[in-house]
Amino acid sequence: MKSGRRRFWGSLLFAGSLLVAAPVVAKQVVVRVGGTGNYGPVLPVAAGLKLGLFKKAGVKVEFTNFAGGSASMEGLAAGAVDLINYFPPGLALAKRRGVGATIVSDGTLTPNGWDIMVAKNSKLTSEKQLVGKKIGITSSGSTTDFFALWTAKRAGGHVTRVPVGGSGLVPNLIKGNVDAIVAYPPLSYKLLLSHKGKILVNLGKEMKPNLPDVWIASDKIIKDHPKALRAALVGLYSAIVYMQHHPKWSIQFIQHKTGLKHDVAEAEYKHTINNLSSDGMLKKKWVQTSLDLGKLAGLKNLPPVESLFTTKFVPVKAISP
Repeated sequence: MKSGRRRFWGSLLFAGSLLVAAPVVAKQVVVRVGGTGNYGPVLPVAAGLKLGLFKKAGVKVEFTNFAGGSASMEGLAAGAVDLINYFPPGLALAKRRGVGATIVSDGTLTPNGWDIMVAKNSKLTSEKQLVGKKIGITSSGSTTDFFALWTAKRAGGHVTRVPVGGSGLVPNLIKGNVDAIVAYPPLSYKLLLSHKGKILVNLGKEMKPNLPDVWIASDKIIKDHPKALRAALVGLYSAIVYMQHHPKWSIQFIQHKTGLKHDVAEAEYKHTINNLSSDGMLKKKWVQTSLDLGKLAGLKNLPPVESLFTTKFVPVKAISP
């Protein structure tokens, strides 16, 4: 009789242990991050994976590489990824098409490492001389396009924007097919350090805070898995903080991930990584300034600025590896 009771209570205890263990063995939420892998503000994702910071934050992260910001936005719209690095006007256009996505944190406040550049032997010495000239951009509606339009407004006249793709910027500048280009990091550093180009306008110094890159999450993950999203942001910003405090490690890591020469990787670290937001904080006026760039490109009927971002996930508190 006693042995029967032991088997009975033992069975109940075993069943109870399964009930307790169930949440632990439940399938972990995976946050799928997308972006251009060798772009400075996105590099901390790879650093966070290498340092184990996402795992320590309690989330599994998978990264998908995209050719650019607009491709990343398409991936988010298609449900292929949950969190991407992009530009506020691009999000505004996507929301106008019905895409459910929201800015959850800041990547870069001002466009450090972004420049209007001309060939080394160019006779152009001021932005006003750009009026009537050709400026190379990656594509229409891109960040480079918006920055070219901003420059044209400051110059006081019309410029012709020529889409040549990211890989075509420098060759077309050197061949004289365009008079200037909107160069982004690390392309701007490579061109400057190779002595083949020079800076005409330092956009990082001349422009107001306009969030050239932000982190945008799908409304679905914000609603269904906010804790996982928050943990992913903790891993991301912890990687940024680690990189900012460990220059030697970071420069070597940048070289390994991008294939950049040491001097270019050093410039990438100094001017890009060191200027990334360490906590992701957002302000309405920054988002508004970014949207104003889109209006220069003729964008109309954009969503209200308040509908584009949330501050519920910031400031992000970093952890150590």
